[in-house]
Amino acid sequence: MNPVWLIAVPLALAFISTFANRISNWLLFLSAIFNAVAGVFLSFSSGTVSYSIGGWRSPFGIDLIVTDATRILLPVANILFFFAVIIHLSKKRALEKFSVVYTISLASLNGILLTNDLFNLFVFLEIAGVAAYLLAMTGKEGESKVAAFKYLLLGSVGSLLYLLGVAVLYAAAGTLNISAIATKVSDGLLNGDVMLVSSLLMIAGLGVESKLVPFNGWVPGVFTKSSNMATLVLASVYPVAMISTFSRVILAVGDRRALDLVIVLGVATVLIGEVIAFKQRNLRSTLAYSSIAQSGLAIFLVGIGTVEALTASVMLIINNALAKFVLFSVDSYTTEELGADDLESLYGLGKVAPVAGLIFTVSALSISGMPLFLGFRAKLLAISSSFESLLVVPIVILLAAAIEITYYFRWIFALYRPYKGEERARLSLPLELMAIGVVLAAILVFLGSSSHETLMAFSKAGNAMVDAIITLGKNLIGGV
Repeated sequence: MNPVWLIAVPLALAFISTFANRISNWLLFLSAIFNAVAGVFLSFSSGTVSYSIGGWRSPFGIDLIVTDATRILLPVANILFFFAVIIHLSKKRALEKFSVVYTISLASLNGILLTNDLFNLFVFLEIAGVAAYLLAMTGKEGESKVAAFKYLLLGSVGSLLYLLGVAVLYAAAGTLNISAIATKVSDGLLNGDVMLVSSLLMIAGLGVESKLVPFNGWVPGVFTKSSNMATLVLASVYPVAMISTFSRVILAVGDRRALDLVIVLGVATVLIGEVIAFKQRNLRSTLAYSSIAQSGLAIFLVGIGTVEALTASVMLIINNALAKFVLFSVDSYTTEELGADDLESLYGLGKVAPVAGLIFTVSALSISGMPLFLGFRAKLLAISSSFESLLVVPIVILLAAAIEITYYFRWIFALYRPYKGEERARLSLPLELMAIGVVLAAILVFLGSSSHETLMAFSKAGNAMVDAIITLGKNLIGGV
């Protein structure tokens, strides 16, 4: 199957939606289910495959590339997007005003995951960014508009810096093809200082969407003030595309100096995010800062650059996406039912809504890195992969995990503490949210306790972050 359909179909349906607003929700649903099925279908292919758009072969045309990493990340992003659409359309919410925006965001996120061209990546980043700015404005409070405006300012500066980095790189390499550039960098054919300047610009540019310190000031406001649907997509689907793309680009164009900077920024992001999350008394704010910390953890492993570290990074991206989808979904549900999501308001929720308590607990334990869950295996691999490179890395991971365990257990205990007010009536999760939450929680347990062979796909994905791209680039350069 040609992956271009994962971009073309949502774009076409978004175009139709502008003329058929009454059925825009159904067109959004159709694009979501098509991409979810197509993403799963694409995951059954093998090897590194490049698809030329319009018949123009690289380096003169634009390629879409499918690697072992893409085969994991692409289905996850599309399936989670589909789940988000199911949950919110089932509530008969009026999404018509933003259905086109969601559909366009779906197309752009797939483009980000698939493209092998730096300028084409810029185009998709711009489309995804504009869609995200609009989604950030969907909250009822005026504060959501302020948060969206801050996001717009930071995102615009980030886009400009990334484009400048691409321009510098193009002047030095003579191509925009990521595989060809990665090959030239690995062979030492490009000036190191020029590459460093380009890498620094790209780190700053891509760091905005990847939530790196100091470019992540937009995250708390957007995650806490946007609508439930927007927050769910921005917190669980967007990071899969943005963090993995940051990793892929920086590994392809960066030298050791750039990767060392990634480690420093990643460590700072992890520690700052965890400390601020620990101080929060509001669940959604806690989840927002936890998301920042998880992004930093996944990214600083990229700076280490070993296959084991990259494998752990991919596992953390998936773990964060699945767990945060459940956690933000439960937060949205409790806010709607109880009118608040502060610590005291959630007392006893696990007793009156046992399924909500169960899936929240499983997801929180996985994010915290507790045994038997995917997060534990990811962090254990991250620690073991970093002993030979930097001793400070396992210390940072353990310290961050200790802080994370503390504040997540505080929320878990709150769910089962007696409520001090009047006795609450039993609450029942919507059927679709219950089913999706149970499935995702079960996946976190399965991947955390399954055999080594089951997790070999993650190892292949980590290896594909660089090796597959460089191999493709050598074949490309050799054929020109």
